[in-house]
Amino acid sequence: MEDDTQKNTYQRWWFILLILFFGIIIIENIIDNTEEVETVKVDISTLPFYNKMAKEELKEKMAQSHKTPEVVAAEIIMKDFGTTNLEKENAVLSSRFEGGVVETIALEENFKSAESLKRSIWYSTVDFMKAMNSQDEVIQATLIVQAPLTDHYGNVENGDVMVVLMSKETLNKINFNNFNAENISAVADSYWEHPALSAE
Repeated sequence: MEDDTQKNTYQRWWFILLILFFGIIIIENIIDNTEEVETVKVDISTLPFYNKMAKEELKEKMAQSHKTPEVVAAEIIMKDFGTTNLEKENAVLSSRFEGGVVETIALEENFKSAESLKRSIWYSTVDFMKAMNSQDEVIQATLIVQAPLTDHYGNVENGDVMVVLMSKETLNKINFNNFNAENISAVADSYWEHPALSAE
């Protein structure tokens, strides 16, 4: 019979138990990490290819003879926002139509002052809402306008500067031929503007 003191370290019972213990810990960590990876959710709208895909789909719809509400909305944005062809193309960040609701996000890159930007958005919003009112399928229209905003550190990033929502009921009440764009905030079902637009 072999003496316990003469056995190699890897043959001793406590060493084998130690290896099994560490093995179990390693396997549990691998399983935990796998579960964490599976629960991570990625917002694909933040990925560059998503916006590119959405714009390509929109371009295809714009080429069709029948204009859907999101296409009409995109065309209004391209007409009213931007001065160069590139700015006009980049002005439509997204335009969606689902369940009677149109939601369009526009970008205004070129403006002289906060006051001129606000007035420009008001008049563009009137055009947008008038076009949406002419679409029978639309029961609600939302226009979100973004513009470059500079923080206290001098960093510039595009952010929402105005959000206007109107129901079909509200749109039907407006006489667009005589409507004063400055009354947008008074008649909209929901209206928000960035404090930067109100700063003097």
